[in-house]
Amino acid sequence: MKIIHATFTVKPDFREIFLSETVPLIAGSQMEPGNLSYHLYQEITDPDMFIMVEEWKDQQAVDMHHQAPYFTRFNVRTESFFCEPTQVSVFDAEKNS
Repeated sequence: MKIIHATFTVKPDFREIFLSETVPLIAGSQMEPGNLSYHLYQEITDPDMFIMVEEWKDQQAVDMHHQAPYFTRFNVRTESFFCEPTQVSVFDAEKNS
């Protein structure tokens, strides 16, 4: 299993549109056959910081996700929304079992 944490720090003026852009991304991602979990969380002390926590069956599922139209659309539409580059961490759950 692959677990991905993507941390976004959004410019305050783009917060609401960022949230609206995540709706089709999350809905589409959750319907993918290799997806186990896909959720967005807001940092408690910073309303402009978010983390997307994803769980995927395997690397093939992640690779297919990265080709999905809603994923590529999200990346293009939101690239100017962030104060700093998105931080992405990938974990391999099989190696820790």
